[in-house]
Amino acid sequence: MSKPAAPTRMKGWQGLFPSFESVSDESERDLATLEPAWGKAAAFFRTGHRFGHKSGSMRCMSLVEVHRLLGVFRKRYEEGNTLSLLQAVSMCAEENLPLPQWLAEAFRTSMDGFLQPGKVHSLDDVFAAGNLPTKSAKKAAAARLDWQLGGKIWHDVWDVVLADETLISFDSAVSRTLAAKEYGVGKTKAKSLISMIEKSQSEFLNKDASLSAFLTKRRKLMT
Repeated sequence: MSKPAAPTRMKGWQGLFPSFESVSDESERDLATLEPAWGKAAAFFRTGHRFGHKSGSMRCMSLVEVHRLLGVFRKRYEEGNTLSLLQAVSMCAEENLPLPQWLAEAFRTSMDGFLQPGKVHSLDDVFAAGNLPTKSAKKAAAARLDWQLGGKIWHDVWDVVLADETLISFDSAVSRTLAAKEYGVGKTKAKSLISMIEKSQSEFLNKDASLSAFLTKRRKLMT
């Protein structure tokens, strides 16, 4: 087995990280000629440096954190949200990691069920989520718009709260956000969309990281 190639530097901020060529050994580079993702994955498990699919990209999330986030998708899947399988597959693709055993088996089982005659008639029946209907194109489009708008409002409310340390009320933060920009929805709908986003995010983040928890802490500090 040959020694790794001499280190090379990447331009800009990426120069802070090694390149695949600088950390890989001969067998990993040979594997990369067959399939680049496999060569990069092999180098990661040996060196701890994980490279993405784009040239020069490096994935910085720890394997423990990736495993934790995939666990959220696994929990959702076990609760009946089969769309979470595709979300988990997408995450593995982004992080350039092989599918965990549970995910590989669940995905294969789902696809086998679709391919067997007479079982299911559409992939919408295989990969579905209660909060994102797929059987009705109109409802699916509306649900996606709600998620997009909810994420935007949630992000903007956070910006407003962080910009003004005197804000301690969720209601006031939402009112100020809606007054600053036209979202096409009223306060009740906006608060409902924010709650939907917060509920989803709470599965990935510590509950103390929610907007409500943040404002509660701020109120306690000011009293």
